[in-house]
Order: sequence, then C-alpha cells, then structure tokens
Amino acid sequence: MRWNETGSNRMERLRLPQQIAAEISAHLRGALPNEGCGLLSGSRTGEGGAADRFFAGTNIDQSPTRYTMLPSEVAQALDEMERGNTTLLAIVHSHPSGPATPSVTDLREFHYPGALMVIADVTAGRCELRAWSVDPIPGRVSEVLIQIVP
Repeated sequence: MRWNETGSNRMERLRLPQQIAAEISAHLRGALPNEGCGLLSGSRTGEGGAADRFFAGTNIDQSPTRYTMLPSEVAQALDEMERGNTTLLAIVHSHPSGPATPSVTDLREFHYPGALMVIADVTAGRCELRAWSVDPIPGRVSEVLIQIVP
C-alpha cells in the first residue's frame, strides 16, 4: 500500500465511479443513527485520485458523533491495498446530523495527510458526499472536487 505521508502532492479531485458512490451511500445510511465509516482505495492520477474500491467498516464506537473503524478491518483493507498495488485515497465517514464538513474532532484525529477525508451528510434520507484535503499544518483544510463517473 502506498500513501503520501508528507501531505505534499495533494489531490485536487477524486474520480468516484457511480457504483462505488452507491455502495458508500448504502453503507453509511445503513449505519444510522450512528456514524458509518470505511476506506477508499485506488490510484493517484496526476493531481487527482481514481477510486476503485470501497472497504465498508464497522464503527466500534457505535456513536452518532464519533467513529473508530474496527482495527482488524483497517488492517485487512490496507493489506488488500498493498497486495493489489493500490493506494489509500480516502477515509470515509458520515455525519448523521450533517453537515458534510470536517468537525474539530475530525481534524484533530485525522492522521493520514496523504489521504482525503470524505464526509457524507446523511440527513433526510440523502447522502451528500464531499471530500477534503487536510494539510499537516493545523487549520489548513480545502475542499476537493468529487467527480462521479459511470
């Protein structure tokens, strides 16, 4: 598994196949009323990333305001990424009460600066996905375009 530990070469966009977006949406809505979580793998393409798989996770916190993905699922997903020669593109989670923007807790606990933070607002039966690049320098967060592709 490859990922950029320095946070440089940040992604400007994320290409997300419709089927994977649907998988993410179904998983995160299924986790309600708690936060859902998972990992997104794929490849880096220039200044962007192209997703190829969503690894659905179990939120062991069972909380509507916090998530911790089951460590064995994280390890298995990272192992599969390494064997498949893919990269951890994003850490995905939901905000059951919205909005799809990073919370103070999200930013404090984000430890993978080479990956994006994808957050879903799953209020009112919808699933609005937004992606964020988090620089290692505290307080430097920028939105990344998600391009849904067939």
